[in-house]
Amino acid sequence: MITLEEAPAGALLRLVKVIDRKLADSLLRMGLWQGSTLVKVDTEEIVRESVRVKGAGGTKGGVVLGGGMSAKIMVQKADGTKASVAQLERNDEGQIVALTGGPGLRDTLETLGLKIGDPVKLLRKLPPMIYLLVVDRKARVRIQEGVAAKIWGVMDGLTLQFTSARVDKEFKVLKMLGGSRVKKYLSSMGIDPGVTLILQGIEQGKRISYGPKKHCAIDTQEGLRVYFGSTEASLILVDTVE
Repeated sequence: MITLEEAPAGALLRLVKVIDRKLADSLLRMGLWQGSTLVKVDTEEIVRESVRVKGAGGTKGGVVLGGGMSAKIMVQKADGTKASVAQLERNDEGQIVALTGGPGLRDTLETLGLKIGDPVKLLRKLPPMIYLLVVDRKARVRIQEGVAAKIWGVMDGLTLQFTSARVDKEFKVLKMLGGSRVKKYLSSMGIDPGVTLILQGIEQGKRISYGPKKHCAIDTQEGLRVYFGSTEASLILVDTVE
């Protein structure tokens, strides 16, 4: 058992106890109680927005990159300056020159049709959105857009991210774009390769803050993002879900 402050980012966690009564009551009203599962958000995902970009041979609408992923893709602009994709502004263009992530990042980008040497254009930065979906025509779940972007599948014969799925159309999951942590998180909601998802709608993300928004945050299985300061995060005890 560890505090939320000590827990690793990206890990699937189980709420064990909240030491402060007022904080416990507040979390309970949001549907978080002993045994609830949640994910501690990576710092890069907290401070950076998801972005939609277009590569040389990508789809017309482009692809979605989470804030953490976009920060690990370095580009060189026409004037010779270098920046991460996360630092680009709308309609900025550049050539991908380096990746600061591991092999998983390279594989994910190749799936999305992006690789070192390719041109890339930032179409826009995305506000926080929640995807409402049905898993195998049974469970209804809600996921953050950055998580939805890591689901790769097929719809109407086309392979694409779930962020490009159409409402009420069947989307068969082929694989997850990311490491073991995101796979474990999605699996906890029944989202695994082979299942069928149906997008029901997209709505504005809901965010609640108990402290500085750049320190610590969690995503709940109801699609809510909650921010905590160091003091509050130290009052929440969790276990990692194996």
